Amino acid sequence: MSRYRLLWIWTLIEFIILGIAALIRTHYWTYGADTGTFAQLIASTPAGMRDGVENGSHFRFHWSPSLALLWPLVALTHSALGLQLVQAAATVVTAPLLFLLLRPYIEETTAYRMGVLSLLYPPLIALAFDEFHELGLFPPVAVAMMLAADRMRWWWYAICALFAIGLREDVSLECIFIGIVLLCIGIRPRAGGSGLFKLAPVRPRQLAIAGAATAVVAAATFAFYSNVVIRHFGGWGPQHFYVYSFASGPFNVLAAAVLHPLQFAQAIFTVGRLTYVLEALVPLAFLPLLSWWSLLAVPGALIVLLANSGYVWRMGDHYAALWIPWLLIAAGLGAAKLARWRGLQTARNWTTAAAVLSLIFLVAFDPMHPLHYLRPNYHDLADARRALACVPDDASLSTHDEWYSAIAAQRPYATVEQSDGVAYLVYADDVADERFRTTIYPAVQAEVRDGRYKAICRYGNVTAYQRTSRN
Repeated sequence: MSRYRLLWIWTLIEFIILGIAALIRTHYWTYGADTGTFAQLIASTPAGMRDGVENGSHFRFHWSPSLALLWPLVALTHSALGLQLVQAAATVVTAPLLFLLLRPYIEETTAYRMGVLSLLYPPLIALAFDEFHELGLFPPVAVAMMLAADRMRWWWYAICALFAIGLREDVSLECIFIGIVLLCIGIRPRAGGSGLFKLAPVRPRQLAIAGAATAVVAAATFAFYSNVVIRHFGGWGPQHFYVYSFASGPFNVLAAAVLHPLQFAQAIFTVGRLTYVLEALVPLAFLPLLSWWSLLAVPGALIVLLANSGYVWRMGDHYAALWIPWLLIAAGLGAAKLARWRGLQTARNWTTAAAVLSLIFLVAFDPMHPLHYLRPNYHDLADARRALACVPDDASLSTHDEWYSAIAAQRPYATVEQSDGVAYLVYADDVADERFRTTIYPAVQAEVRDGRYKAICRYGNVTAYQRTSRN
């Protein structure tokens, strides 16, 4: 059996495991509000991708027209499970794509080991296990872009590039950088070998044109989103992630490295960010640092590390998808360089060490936290289902975020943890959520005491409230 076929077997096994995990999480209602938000906004694609959590169009927060391609899936299934399975499939298929990309540059066994390594790489596995996000689709698309460019398959390259540019505005920024890199390689071909990663493409003019087109389209898309779409909606939702005392906005924060270097250093160079970088590089045994292609990870890494919230640069979160594919590609090319410098056995030993390190990180620092998510979020979901059934499907409704995620694909007007402003509320008195108990629940009780909401049904500790005529 060829190594490539064997890699596909391991890929299928990992997908089955992740698929079972997705089924369990769906059954136990442990997906947070993000999965529900995407299910709801994708279901409303014909109406402009609107959702309750973001209180309007998703375009106020991110540029994601590519998600419209998933509309038939949600429209037919009325469930978020399909999105989670798509994300799991997208994540694991990165392995055979990486094998195909690297195979011309390294021998089969090492290419196979790099594919297996991608299946073990903790940030990538965590991405598959995590709630659905548009960035979860980026790693295989990024690898496929490079594969298509390397093989001069320009129609496939164009499809991948357009999908990536429409995935999110920060991916558009990355595509500007990618396009410029490909343009520079195309206009300065070197002798000796062929292929994108030997810096001597077979058709340098075509590569230069593809790179230039990518950069121009990505820049035009980003400009359109920044100057037309965001202004239409009155501002960019994630702006708060880039607000510091010395600068506001991602580009201003980056400029502060020159304009306010001391304040910038004090805010950005933290232990938390250092450990995040180490969690990215150590499981790959620092192989990416042997290849200059690791520089493609810099734009995505800056987007993540410049944020003021540890939530963004917490390993296991979806933002890691911005840099994951570039580190994996660079790790493979680093292994190829080791094979040329130190011999094939050295490259194999290094990739084996990376696989061992990835397994150690999965055991010691597992970013998936399966013991938390593969068990019920609430002790009696049957009561929750009965209480939610008291509410008409087309009514506006607010409930706990995991419950919202379970029903969002069927309920277009559902949202998360509001105490007023909607027709119905469904909450559990004893839910294990400190913020809810100290903030939302007292506000709901005040609404009931003032007669603005009334209980219409109660099952166990779960109550459904309906807005009264006093509102």
